[in-house]
Amino acid sequence: MQCEICEKGIEKGKRIKLEGSVVVACEECSRYGEVVAEAQPPKPKPKVVEKRAEVGERPKVDERPEFILYIQEELVEGYPELIKNRRESLDMKQEELAKRINEPSSVVHRIESNRFEPSPKIAKKIQSVLGIKLMERVEPGEMEAQTSKSPDELTLGDLVVVKKRKKE
Repeated sequence: MQCEICEKGIEKGKRIKLEGSVVVACEECSRYGEVVAEAQPPKPKPKVVEKRAEVGERPKVDERPEFILYIQEELVEGYPELIKNRRESLDMKQEELAKRINEPSSVVHRIESNRFEPSPKIAKKIQSVLGIKLMERVEPGEMEAQTSKSPDELTLGDLVVVKKRKKE
């Protein structure tokens, strides 16, 4: 153990209240504050023992990984107008909505002006406050059709030419 004031190594210290904080101090430094209690040496941490499975050994039923089904959801079309119209029908200002979803008002403004697409987490907060549906399920086939690019659409990979360096 170490004195938190003079940093001397000590066997047994005292817990003292010093300027509003409780610290461990040696016998000499304990006079600078009000003694609260005798300091206990830190408890040793339990050792973690790893058990590795032998080749061919099957994991127990409890240790098998669980399979998680991910449901794809995306924002409905026209979500900025939907949010703005519902908020206005409830006589709620952008600042009030922002406060209720625990986000800055600039986020609400940018969402409503279609300059920012909310994350699923933010969209779900807005859904619950305004009582509207912003997220809809997407079937895997529908999602692939939307992500495939058309032949006249360029990507960064179409524009970049990578040159190899000459070795010196």
